[in-house]
Amino acid sequence: WKAVLTISKNTGVVDVVMDPRDPDLLYAAAYQRRRHVWTIINGGPESAIHKSTDGGATWKKLAAGLPTEDLGRIGLAVSPQNPDVVYATVEAADGKGGFYRSATRGESWEKRSGYFARSAQYYAEIVPDPLQFDRVYAMDVYMMVTDDGGKNFRRLGESSKHVDNHALWI
Repeated sequence: WKAVLTISKNTGVVDVVMDPRDPDLLYAAAYQRRRHVWTIINGGPESAIHKSTDGGATWKKLAAGLPTEDLGRIGLAVSPQNPDVVYATVEAADGKGGFYRSATRGESWEKRSGYFARSAQYYAEIVPDPLQFDRVYAMDVYMMVTDDGGKNFRRLGESSKHVDNHALWI
């Protein structure tokens, strides 16, 4: 193994997704976090989205349209129907977090709504539907879903199971 994206001792990569058309096109979410019994650092200036076009040999930080405040946990996903579209759930300071969508392979982002997981350090995974474009499932205490690329979210339903959703297989 070779570390190809290192930030600092307090910041690691928590999510990596790949363009299904091009295995050299990668997106990575860095999360600045340190937890001790006496404190938690949950975000900071080193949290960010990075992009590689050469299989991870080099990385570029993406920022256009994303919050300029300190970021926290970020969840990433690439649309299986249109891999130019990348989704991100972004925790950010000063209420700037939310659900972001890029139609330009991450080069620019649009905030679609204020939704992000209730406790982003535990829930940040997002899963695009393989058949319906812009339907994205969000892991959370109650599983959420959007049918319009993140503009509106609704609960999926928890009638036959306990809450606490961390993964989804479609």
